[in-house]
Amino acid sequence: MINAMYVHLQGIKTALAVRMAYRADFFISILIMLLVEALVPFVTYLIYKNGASLPGWSMYEVLLIQGIFLLSRGISFPFFFGIVWNTIQRVQEGTFDLLLIKPRSVLHMLIVTGFDSEDLGKLLGGVILFTASLFNVPFPGLILWLKFLVLFIMSLVVMFGFGLILSGLGIVWIGNFRVYEIFFSIANFGMYPANIFSKFLQTFITSIIPVAMLGFIPASVLLGKPAEGTLYAVIASFVFLFASLLFWKGMLKRYTSAGG
Repeated sequence: MINAMYVHLQGIKTALAVRMAYRADFFISILIMLLVEALVPFVTYLIYKNGASLPGWSMYEVLLIQGIFLLSRGISFPFFFGIVWNTIQRVQEGTFDLLLIKPRSVLHMLIVTGFDSEDLGKLLGGVILFTASLFNVPFPGLILWLKFLVLFIMSLVVMFGFGLILSGLGIVWIGNFRVYEIFFSIANFGMYPANIFSKFLQTFITSIIPVAMLGFIPASVLLGKPAEGTLYAVIASFVFLFASLLFWKGMLKRYTSAGG
């Protein structure tokens, strides 16, 4: 375990060293990423400032949901969600085979070599938005913080499940980066209060594909108003991760290497 973490840290160190060769480009990329991620919260701000609102939710409560959503992505995308583009790119270039001969699991090597430093802009944006929103809502007590921490970890579990599915698709759906569009079209439901959707959709995003865990459910607990179906969402998160892992392994078996 310690050795695996050491290898992971070395992968991060190497990736950062490569990007630091062009520091201006690195920091500009992070800034652009930060500005892109600020678009949705800015739209939310404009909606509330123009008199509209989401029923039962104040502006800063909604921004807190979006801050947690962005924080979850800000941790996931740099540190392990890179398995998606890493898989697609390696299969397309024919270098995926090199990971198969490494004395470690293919999945671990995909994570180690898939660190994406540019996505640290998402993490920075998430920290800023989360902190700013938190200071404008009733400050949670210790118990709420502990519950939030558990559910936030579950959001990372769901993100890892999505990464496995998209990476698995990248093994057989060669060179198609549009899998990200599939992810965003589903995951973005998690950055809004679930109760603004229909009952069927609420059930779908909590108990079937638990994208509500990415932002809405952890924020609801932190605000002291737990969302309906939270327990089902936790169970669904574990089931989703297990099913995603089985899917990824199934897709890996279908890989026929660059030589056919």
